[in-house]
Amino acid sequence: MSEEMNNTYLDEEEGIIELEDEDGNVTRFEFIDAMEYEGVTYYALVPESDDDEGADQFVVLKEQEIDGEAMLATIDDDDEYAKVGEIFLQRFANMAGYDDEEDGEDGE
Repeated sequence: MSEEMNNTYLDEEEGIIELEDEDGNVTRFEFIDAMEYEGVTYYALVPESDDDEGADQFVVLKEQEIDGEAMLATIDDDDEYAKVGEIFLQRFANMAGYDDEEDGEDGE
């Protein structure tokens, strides 16, 4: 069964999302990206940390409507998680590649 993340709080200026799980534990995440895939919205988030440890790892959560309320939930299906994670990695690489190309043009 998927773990639902209730009471989502987004600080748009800082790009921070606070998620409260079913047990009332609050975890802060840095929002990285969101996309729609096959009719579902997915979010790439990095757990907030005081150090850089784990900064290169991200989690993927999906939006689900439960009792008429939008919530974020973990992805139980390994194939779905792998596919969506790979798409996010490609998106990140394309963003970085675009920045590199743009920097190269400015330097000429």
